[in-house]
Amino acid sequence: MHRRAFLDAVAIAAGRAKQSAQEDKHGDVKAKSALSREDARRQGSLILVAEDNEINRKVILQQLMLLGQTADIASNGREALERWLSGDYALLFADLHMPEMDGYELTAAIRAAEKTGETRMPIIAFTANAIKGEAERCLALGMDDYLSKPVQLVNLKAMLEKWLPVVTSDPIAGAIASTTNSQSRSPHDNAGNAPGFHPGYIANPAQGTGASAPVDVNALKALIGDDGAMVREFLHDFRISAAKIAVELRTACAAGQATAAGALAHKLKSSARSVGALALGELCAAMEQAGKAGDTETLEALLPRFEQELLSVEGFIAGY
Repeated sequence: MHRRAFLDAVAIAAGRAKQSAQEDKHGDVKAKSALSREDARRQGSLILVAEDNEINRKVILQQLMLLGQTADIASNGREALERWLSGDYALLFADLHMPEMDGYELTAAIRAAEKTGETRMPIIAFTANAIKGEAERCLALGMDDYLSKPVQLVNLKAMLEKWLPVVTSDPIAGAIASTTNSQSRSPHDNAGNAPGFHPGYIANPAQGTGASAPVDVNALKALIGDDGAMVREFLHDFRISAAKIAVELRTACAAGQATAAGALAHKLKSSARSVGALALGELCAAMEQAGKAGDTETLEALLPRFEQELLSVEGFIAGY
């Protein structure tokens, strides 16, 4: 039995909770009410998210809210480090590829600072690149777990249950939580990996894809819920953000700036996948790789296809 189910069963048996048969569309994930920031800080459950992509920030904040969690946002690693120094946070989600200070550098700085103290904050890596060896590098640098974007709600829930301290005033549940947490927080499994660490995990971008539509809205709903107004807001925000990035991407390609073009394609890739613009995301992934390789010819060849797909996505969103 999973820890959460065990705690629920104890609560039901003790008369402190009623059993509910209601399940939502995300499996066993049910929407909860989030604490205020101050209450979360006092109770030791405040989360810090380091993510430079605006759409990805909105997605993760919405997901955490659905799971009843409260979080602060840092737009780069340097800002995240400054926030971490406050001592307010119980858990850090960090994107690996950020400006000024990336997730690797952020983790190294935090782990170095922690050596002088007694606490060690769990750090979970977020990345849109499921590159072989990247998970092992995360672990070697002191991260505790790894999630590929776009993160499914049930996977995020499982990660929170594993690494976020359980706050409770109930001595029975507290004792159970203490025992199960000590087991689930074992630094490594028998294979040398952190618990739940999936080095070979790659998010399946084709899952739930509508073959004829440039945007699979169900992919977005699987991440943030099926509230119509919220879905439209996310799609609208993505359309604006994508248009801005596309302008910079065209400029970089025209100037032969392969590295800059690759970085911009990376930025758009994960947010495109999050909202369900999967074909656009795959084109961005191809442009990202070409940019990293300095392959300006491939970038030029991919750009017209990118423009066409972006136009299709924008048209779909405009009519949604």
